[in-house]
Amino acid sequence: KGSKSTPCALLSRGRSPLETMSHWMVTLPNEGNNLAEDTFAKLREHTELENLAEAKQLVVPKLLVGTLDSLMSLSDELGKYDSAIEVVVRKIERQYSDVVGGKEALADPLKVGPVPPKRFLEEFQWDIAKYPNRRPLPELVQLILGGVGSVEEDLKNLSINLSEKTQQLSALNRKKGGNLAMAPLEEVLTPDVIQGSGVQFLDTDYLRTVVVVINKAAEPEWLNVYQGIGTDIAGYGGPDWASGGGCGQNDGNFGAEIDRQRETGSPVVPGSATRVVAEGEHVLYTVVILKGQYEAGHIEGDEFKQGNFVDFFDNFKASAREKRFIVREFEYDPSAKTVSTQEQADDLDAQVQQQKGSMVRWCKTHFGEAFSAWVHVKVIRAFVESVLRYGLPPNFVLAVLKLTPNKEKQVMQALDR
Repeated sequence: KGSKSTPCALLSRGRSPLETMSHWMVTLPNEGNNLAEDTFAKLREHTELENLAEAKQLVVPKLLVGTLDSLMSLSDELGKYDSAIEVVVRKIERQYSDVVGGKEALADPLKVGPVPPKRFLEEFQWDIAKYPNRRPLPELVQLILGGVGSVEEDLKNLSINLSEKTQQLSALNRKKGGNLAMAPLEEVLTPDVIQGSGVQFLDTDYLRTVVVVINKAAEPEWLNVYQGIGTDIAGYGGPDWASGGGCGQNDGNFGAEIDRQRETGSPVVPGSATRVVAEGEHVLYTVVILKGQYEAGHIEGDEFKQGNFVDFFDNFKASAREKRFIVREFEYDPSAKTVSTQEQADDLDAQVQQQKGSMVRWCKTHFGEAFSAWVHVKVIRAFVESVLRYGLPPNFVLAVLKLTPNKEKQVMQALDR
C-alpha cells in the first residue's frame, strides 16, 4: 500500500488443522541512508507497541535480479504458483487429518522438520543447498515447482490406493450384513445346503442352472409365472417343411435366410424351479434354462460358416428383473475352498490400516517439503514485487508479521504511515 511497504499475500488465513493465526509477509524500503536495522525498528514501533502484530525480520541471501522484462513476466505468474503450492499444502493437511482424525491432528500436528510451521516461518532461513540463490529466478521457481509437483503426484497415488481399499472394505462389510439379494452366494449355497435341497447345478452345452432371489410375498407369483419369463428370448423357428411342400423344397426359410425368431418362447425348462433356502424376507430358488442357441449357419463357396452363439442368460436376467425377481450370477464348484466374507474383510481391514500408517508417515515426511517450498516462493514473490516497486539495487527489509486477531485494518494503516 502506498510507497512505504508491500504486503505479500496472507500465508495463513482463518482456521486450518495446523494454524489459527494470520501472518503477513511485508517489505519496507530502506529510505535515505537508513540501515535495515533502523527500518525494522520503525516497523516494530508501528506494530508491536500498538499491539497490532508481532514482527520478525527475515534474512534472505542475494537473489539474481535478471532483466526488468523477466521480473514483470515472473511477477504475473508468481501469484498462481503461490496458490498452487498452497493447494498442495492444504491437501496434505486435510489427508493427514482425515486419516488420524481431527483431534489427533491437533494433538500431534504436522511439522516442518523438527519445528511447527509458525516457528519455521518466523525463523525462516533460505535453503541454499536445495534452492541455490545464484540461479536465475525463473529457473529457481521451476526447480521449486518441480519438487512440489512430485509431492502432489505421490499424494494423489497414495490417496487413490487408500480410497480404493477403503471402498472395497465398505462394500464387503455391506455384503457381510446383507440379505440373500446381496450376501455372497458362496457362503449361502454351501455343499450341505445344496445337498439338503436336492438341487443340481447344471452347466452343459445346452443347459445351465441359475439362481433367483424372490421376496417371500412374491413367491406364489413366481411359481405361477417363472416358466413363461422371457417368452421372446429363445427362437424356435426353423424350415417350414410341413406346409411348404415337404422336405427339401425351397421355401426361402433355411440356411442364411432362416428366421429363428419366427417362433419364440421362454428358455426356462418347465418344472425345474427348486426352493433352496429362505432367509429373512427373501427366498432363494434355482431354475434351469437353455444356455443359448446358435444363429443359422450357411455355406460360402465350399465352406460352412457356423452362426454366432447367442447366450440367453443376460436377457433372462433382464426379463426376470422386470417382474422384480433378482437373478444372481453363481458358478458352483464343490471342490473350491470358500473364503468367508469375514476373512476377506479382516484381510482388507489389515491392508487399509497398513496403508493408513504409510499415509501418516508420508504426510509427516513431505508436509515440511511442501510448506518450505511455499515459503520460498513467497519470499521470491516479495523480492520480485519489491524490486519492481522500489527499484534497483534491492534495498529493503523483509519481515513477517503475526497479526493480532481482528487488527488487519489497523495494521494496513500502520504500514501506510
